[in-house]
Amino acid sequence: ELGGELTALLGELARGCGVTVNTVVQAVWGVLLARLTGRQDVVFGATVAGRPAELAGVERMVGLFVNTVPVRVRLDPAESVSALLRRLQDEQIRLL
Repeated sequence: ELGGELTALLGELARGCGVTVNTVVQAVWGVLLARLTGRQDVVFGATVAGRPAELAGVERMVGLFVNTVPVRVRLDPAESVSALLRRLQDEQIRLL
């Protein structure tokens, strides 16, 4: 569990970089995986949910609309943390 102070700091970091808290968490997880595996390019899955409006009759369908999408985190030692966060969020937006 994250305490209130750390949660607030994560929110401040995200706002300061113009990204979501989810992007910060994904970046941290990617960096951790990279450190543990000794790689600079890692991929993990993230669950997303949503009801596509273009699907005919979606408003009458029962159940969850979930999918797992890949999150690729490529690390560049010369890149700042804020640049990594913005790039990661941009890549995820394009993927979705």
